[in-house]
Amino acid sequence: MEGTRMKLFIVTGASRGLGEAIVRRLMRPGHRLVGIARGETEGLAQEARAAGAELDWIRCDLSDAGGLEAAMERACSGFGAAKPDTACLINNAGTVHPMGPAAGADGEELARNIAVNLIAPAVLTAAFLRRTGGWGADLRVLNVSSGAGRKPYAGWSGYCASKAGLDMFTRCVAAEHDGQTGGGVRIVSVAPGVVDTDMQRDIRETSAERFRDRDRFVRLKQAGELTAADEAAAKLLDVLFDDRYPSGSVLDLRDLPFS
Repeated sequence: MEGTRMKLFIVTGASRGLGEAIVRRLMRPGHRLVGIARGETEGLAQEARAAGAELDWIRCDLSDAGGLEAAMERACSGFGAAKPDTACLINNAGTVHPMGPAAGADGEELARNIAVNLIAPAVLTAAFLRRTGGWGADLRVLNVSSGAGRKPYAGWSGYCASKAGLDMFTRCVAAEHDGQTGGGVRIVSVAPGVVDTDMQRDIRETSAERFRDRDRFVRLKQAGELTAADEAAAKLLDVLFDDRYPSGSVLDLRDLPFS
């Protein structure tokens, strides 16, 4: 990823968990990092500067589609004539709530789940491609998906459905750009496995009545089988820049070879 021109990385859900780990992994000279989240991690921008990178925060509620276009416009602005030679969007933000049977789900919570997990990545990707399409840059999108998008879980109807939709959105965007030379994009959807984040804590703290597979995730934590956020972040970034995986690929880190 070395070069003389700046490289742009936009990361959603960057203030904690896997998103924060991704941002830290990208802290290096010549990188402009943009974190899109409801809040920001204190001291992270200073840490980026010390590493020779630039980190900007855009406060945005990803469940509000009306603010996403403006957020992307801001993320892609301020470069003048010297546009980045690489521009990457990492749609990482996600929510598992509400957990429980669909019949008992609060409508607003269910709508927010779909908005954060599917609508926001779709809208942001579309806006990203519009803003960067004329740059002549290497354009890449990584959608952080889930194995739950490929396997049904009782109590996760919103989460499973939205992640399945994200996988198909990835395939469709890749198909739209298939065969293009210049101005195209490489887009992949990757499930990171079971990562030790606040989401996993929330899963363990819910009741078995609301999520019948809860005990499985409790056992994974007790057995030390959760993947550390930093390890998952490193592997996701490897996949982002590994052209062995064609655009439109729907992948799971647990199935891939890593040295």
